[in-house]
Amino acid sequence: MLTGGNLVAGPKTVPEQDRPAEALKRQPVLPASVSFAAMLKPYRILDLTDHRGAMCSAILGSLGAEVVLIEGPDGRGRDHRSQGPDGTSLQWWAQRRGAQSCVITDRNELLELVAGADALIESPDPGLGLDYDELRAINPGLVHTTVTAFGSSGPKADWAATDLTIAASACSAAITGDTDRAPLRITAPQSWLHAGSHGAVGTALALRQRDRSGWGQHVDISAQQAMMQTAFPGIVHSANAYPSARRTSGGILLLNFHLQFVYAAADGFVSITLLFGDTIGRFTARLMEWVHELGFCDDELAGLDWVEFGMRLFTDPEVAPAQMEAAKAAIAAMTSSMTRADLFSEAQRREVLLAPVYAPAELVNVDHFSQRGYWDVVDDAAWGSVTTPGRWCQPSRTPLRALGGPPALGADTEAVKAAPRSALLESAEALRDAGSDPASPRPLEGLKVLDTTWVYAGPFTTRLLADFGATVIKVEGPARFDAARGAGGGLRGDMGPDASIQFGTLNAGKRGVTLDLNTEAGREVLCDLVEWADVFVESYTPGTLEAWGIGYDVLAERNPELILLSTSLMGQSGPLSAFAGFGNLAGAITGYYEMTGWPDRPPAGPFLAYTDYVTPQFMVPLLMAALDARDADPDGRGQHLDFAQAEAAIHFLATEVLAKTVNGDEATRMGNADAFMCPHAMYPCDAGGAEPDNPLEPPDPWVAIVCETEHHWESLCEVLDAGGHAVPADLAGLDAAGRLGRVDEIDAIVGGWAAQRTPAEAEAALQAAGIPSHANQNSVGCFADPQLNHRGHWLEVEHPLYERMVVEAPRLQLSATPHAISRSGPSLGEHNDAVLRDVLGYDDDRVVELAVAGAIG
Repeated sequence: MLTGGNLVAGPKTVPEQDRPAEALKRQPVLPASVSFAAMLKPYRILDLTDHRGAMCSAILGSLGAEVVLIEGPDGRGRDHRSQGPDGTSLQWWAQRRGAQSCVITDRNELLELVAGADALIESPDPGLGLDYDELRAINPGLVHTTVTAFGSSGPKADWAATDLTIAASACSAAITGDTDRAPLRITAPQSWLHAGSHGAVGTALALRQRDRSGWGQHVDISAQQAMMQTAFPGIVHSANAYPSARRTSGGILLLNFHLQFVYAAADGFVSITLLFGDTIGRFTARLMEWVHELGFCDDELAGLDWVEFGMRLFTDPEVAPAQMEAAKAAIAAMTSSMTRADLFSEAQRREVLLAPVYAPAELVNVDHFSQRGYWDVVDDAAWGSVTTPGRWCQPSRTPLRALGGPPALGADTEAVKAAPRSALLESAEALRDAGSDPASPRPLEGLKVLDTTWVYAGPFTTRLLADFGATVIKVEGPARFDAARGAGGGLRGDMGPDASIQFGTLNAGKRGVTLDLNTEAGREVLCDLVEWADVFVESYTPGTLEAWGIGYDVLAERNPELILLSTSLMGQSGPLSAFAGFGNLAGAITGYYEMTGWPDRPPAGPFLAYTDYVTPQFMVPLLMAALDARDADPDGRGQHLDFAQAEAAIHFLATEVLAKTVNGDEATRMGNADAFMCPHAMYPCDAGGAEPDNPLEPPDPWVAIVCETEHHWESLCEVLDAGGHAVPADLAGLDAAGRLGRVDEIDAIVGGWAAQRTPAEAEAALQAAGIPSHANQNSVGCFADPQLNHRGHWLEVEHPLYERMVVEAPRLQLSATPHAISRSGPSLGEHNDAVLRDVLGYDDDRVVELAVAGAIG
């Protein structure tokens, strides 16, 4: 009920039978001997990964898991790539904080530890992974997560791969960079971080299912599939007969129109979301008013209808494109006359979508992060006082762990071996003894989720929840609906809100309702849905729920068990909490734009909303941990999770931040070059039979070739020699450091060989020799990729308007409880009647009353 405009506790309208059984009568999920103060249960996780999977245990460890590094006496991986003053890897240091180190010398010691572990995570070389069936025979409750380049089976399962070749395989490189240059990766390697983070999602889901069934299972992660998320929505275009996205520097292409996002400032660069339509056009109008006030454009240009301008690019081709170019020139003239700080400050005042392009080295000086207490300061015996990325969420009741530094080699061997069995295995064993089914229930079966998020980060998160059994109800405004409906490609050329390819993919498996939350009646329905829900995920500008009178305290009175996840760019507090925008702005402010591009050109920026592709893999494990904390609470209380996307995303640049805080170095973009590997590039190839005159699918024939080891270089020299491009002896005998000094000569030889072959021919010859390589693939190539088809990545599902569409599967596979989605995202308000009547129990009079009040559109 409503009193004075604020919602207060009233009688429940939700039928009791619609509450999850575990909420009606909460079952103990922990033995009485187990207690914990962190969010996640104290799962014992054996970590056998190197840099290719370490992000998995880093995320789970920060939430409360007991991570045990299983190391040999040589401590392999501690000296990987960029190093601190004592030779310790910066990346290793960042990702191993808070872990324990246990040194073993033979396989039997490992198997003894397996018998008492909750999970084991590995990132093996092709063909060298542990056998899940053997591990399961020792410990039926074990979750075994494998992170590899292409997955554990399929035609590419044994292919050699590195960050660059994975980016080439995943469409990510194809749509990143300058039109007139090679497809591009982000200089700070990202592929394995995405793979590891999806490993955290899969491991958390499998552990939650284990705690309900007693049985473990295998979690299979493909780095290719994980990295494909960074190409969304372009990655799903060709599967739905829509033209593939193409790369363009510092912006996006709307067919052949370059929409520029990156502009020079007096002291660097800024990113601006220069788009149109009902949602963003009003911000562009404010930008042009500002440009006009400072005298950089005339009245006519400033006064254009920027909401409808996107359509005019097609309906008025004689005039609108020239106006677009004039607007970009005027914006560039204005931004170049001001500093980044002045532009950002004024943009905040005017509510313009603009953010500074910061380098990773600058992030520790951003006052907002400091005021939120984001940075950890760790005393390291060799490095001294180290400032490093810290807690990436601020929960209201159970904080993330304080991690400290990484462990010394073997520091915990004796303690780990003395207490080898996880206390959580007792309850799993009891469930198995009672005859439980390994395949039931699904990991999130019975979980009820209310979703009011927009565009990418939130919908990616709730889509994963739906994939694995949760019931998700998505709420949109009847007039101001999810902005994802207005872009991202249209089915059969239909650009209407119910035909959006990206919306249909992001929201597959969800029910959809419309509520006008600017009305009192609409907010009352939302609160009834809050009573129904276990989890509420929202992405409003911080303070919006409070302004409506339905902040967390009010909602918790209605449903004390509620877990409210508030996701925003910069968090719910701090000087920039009100900073609203999209993931391209967060990508600029967190360092990704600075790290993407060619050193002789302005930042190209990663494709679209990069931080939106990173953060869902933090939010899903976070929600699993919050459910654990609620299960463990004697009163079953939920909590409020303040999740800042920028703070989570910076963890994918932790190495570059530490380069500054530890070594004083300033990382920046290097094109496709690498500081440690050579050759390491994209090489142009023969286009073969591609259609050169097709304006929608122009040929883009490149192949990524990398020598990560000296053996790779020796093998490449043999391939080049056999192909008529002999490598001179003085080059062939060089190690990596020597080759980096003569990179131009090496690229000329490798490039000459590649130019005489199609990408497929080059890829086949190199992989046959065990050399990391992959053809550059866009959406068309990925849709035809036999590896992705082997893994069932493309799902044909029901569509409310066009019967069928193709969506992507999750980027992880669970062996016992796989994902299951049969329908695309809902049409606008498709499930209004079913939700209002069947879920909330409203009668005809109540539904009519809401319609008359304008609450449901």
